[in-house]
Amino acid sequence: MPVRSGAQLSRKLGQKKQRLSEAERHQSPPGGTPTPSPQEPRLALAQVLVRRLDDGTELRGRIVETEAYLGPEDEAAHSRGGRQTPRNRGMFMKPGTLYVYFIYGMYFCMNVSSQGDGACVLLRALEPLGGLETMRQLRTSSRKGSAGRALKDRELCSGPSKLCQALAIDKSFDQRDLTTDEAVWLEPRPPGPREPAVVAAARVGIGSAGEWTQKPLRFYIQGSPWVSVVDRGAEQNTQV
Repeated sequence: MPVRSGAQLSRKLGQKKQRLSEAERHQSPPGGTPTPSPQEPRLALAQVLVRRLDDGTELRGRIVETEAYLGPEDEAAHSRGGRQTPRNRGMFMKPGTLYVYFIYGMYFCMNVSSQGDGACVLLRALEPLGGLETMRQLRTSSRKGSAGRALKDRELCSGPSKLCQALAIDKSFDQRDLTTDEAVWLEPRPPGPREPAVVAAARVGIGSAGEWTQKPLRFYIQGSPWVSVVDRGAEQNTQV
């Protein structure tokens, strides 16, 4: 059920934020901004995001890549400095609230609020599991020059704006509650033989946030072909 799955997400979001905060307190360099540990838990990875369309079609994808934004102290966050605006209000709402924003005048990105004012996690990539042909149609209709070649499966959700296109996520989803919404929710990840190896790497496209540019706040499942950007250097430091 969506309610039960969303509640699980809220707990994981809160646990991750708390552990990141604890890691920062214990690993603060002298005179510098605290740096979170690259071994911190990876929020929502391997859980399944479900989107139910108006006609009842369900689109499903396993989360394989996320980025964390820690709130007012994070110079790369939309909530830096604690500023609240109508655009970023979802970041300051209860854990499990969606924060969807528009970029470059054409794309949407979907985040989930976390524990602590202004903290959230960007969903960066999914492994498509169900409804792939519908995803392909939605992605194709959203692309400019869509008369070209058909999209490969790995191109459907390998980026934050791509997954929004593939799941028909737009600004109308901003500030929705994942714990109660009937059109989008999370389900627990399927049981597996062991925990997947998770890479902690620098976030993508953070070019003017000072020391926050290189903090290891992007998390992805190592070896997944569905990840948007692979960081070979960070993978060398990953414990399997």
